[in-house]
Amino acid sequence: MRNGVVVFALAALVLAPRPARAQFSLDARRVGMGGVSLSRDGNVRRYNPAYRAVKNKNRVSGAPKFTIPVPIGLIQFFKDHPINQLGHDPMFNPDSAAFNPVELMDIVFNPPIFYEVKKAPTPTNDVEFTLGKNQLILNLGATRVLIPEQKFGLGSTSRLLDLGFGFGGINVGVMGFVQYDVGFTLDSALHQFLTDTTVGAQPNTNYALLGDGIAQAGIAPTVGFAERLTHGAGGPETDDGFYIGGALHYYLGATYGRGLGPAGFTTGATVLGSTPTPLLDGTLLTSNKANGHGLGGDVGIVWISGPFEVGAGANDIGAQLTWSDTKVQRFQYDTAGDSISTTLVANHVESKTKLPITYIANAALHMGTGTTVGGDVVNSGRGTVIHVGAEQRTGPFAIRGGISRDQRKKMQFGAGGGIRLGPIGLDVGFWTHSNSLSTQRAITMATSISIY
Repeated sequence: MRNGVVVFALAALVLAPRPARAQFSLDARRVGMGGVSLSRDGNVRRYNPAYRAVKNKNRVSGAPKFTIPVPIGLIQFFKDHPINQLGHDPMFNPDSAAFNPVELMDIVFNPPIFYEVKKAPTPTNDVEFTLGKNQLILNLGATRVLIPEQKFGLGSTSRLLDLGFGFGGINVGVMGFVQYDVGFTLDSALHQFLTDTTVGAQPNTNYALLGDGIAQAGIAPTVGFAERLTHGAGGPETDDGFYIGGALHYYLGATYGRGLGPAGFTTGATVLGSTPTPLLDGTLLTSNKANGHGLGGDVGIVWISGPFEVGAGANDIGAQLTWSDTKVQRFQYDTAGDSISTTLVANHVESKTKLPITYIANAALHMGTGTTVGGDVVNSGRGTVIHVGAEQRTGPFAIRGGISRDQRKKMQFGAGGGIRLGPIGLDVGFWTHSNSLSTQRAITMATSISIY
């Protein structure tokens, strides 16, 4: 019983991150500005189709054509964890006494691409048990702060490719999409058992995680339109004016799967005197073939007046996919056979999925002295992130700073700088983040090369 409780408690901890990855960037310039994109690239191009009509794509003076990340964090990581020794590395070997699932999940949610100047401490301590005739109380100590009170999980909506060509404001192409969303909720009994040191395990009680996860991917042929409706005071030779843009997507789903249901264990008539029974009763829906289809669209607007611009855009509006050939299976733990049984509930049936709406609102002020300030509000399907940042350029040098509010609604800070030597520049950015399981901030140093 005790081993089962410890394993289940650790599993709950491993699945407990509240992701804050929406502000992550491989561009050290953006990292130093708290994640904001002050030029017409990055998030504003991704979420706002109206920017396709803006001729001057990089309005910021001195903005590079593209950047190349320098992943010095990976160099240090593979020095500490050689690839040919990963099978024996305590970090990845559950049989090792030094194995820590919390530390491993910190790596998953905060990939060591850049150098960690200050690592978030991994909450570790001895687990205490209070045992009695019919009593088991678990005290996780400092790690109790990792136990979430509400639904937790991870998810993202990405466009892995966006290919096409345009003429006269019309754009025709194809994009690839990937969306996943995995969420868990601790039932009240399990949450109380893991967090309340005065309440122990109860007999004949279910302790479970309630899971609901979905993943889908495919391509979408696209027809888009972007146009400048009005010219500003500067005339048609400038970027001044009001722009609109939109795109219609016909989604062709390649694969999809969804699983939901509880998983855990049930105590016996006596907590310590009987073996707990595994609890599993889940439903799994999977597409039999690549037959998902549906319609959705993007819209966006931009207004530019001299040094000031503001925009707003939304993607995947009304994007619902119909899968006409779906298999539905039920997975249950069979106490009689001490195994997991699979039952076919239905086959070749229709099911539907949705892509979450993602959006951005941005504003920037480009001043002639080499100063640019701005901010954006971004929601990529897993919560709203706010960025505010600034850049000051003086000759070949640049100084940057910014703040943001991550998906945990926690304030983060960025600072950095760069130097340009002809067509090549070197940029360094520092930012705080709470991407790990710890509640404390860590500090990352990002480095990248800019090509002008």
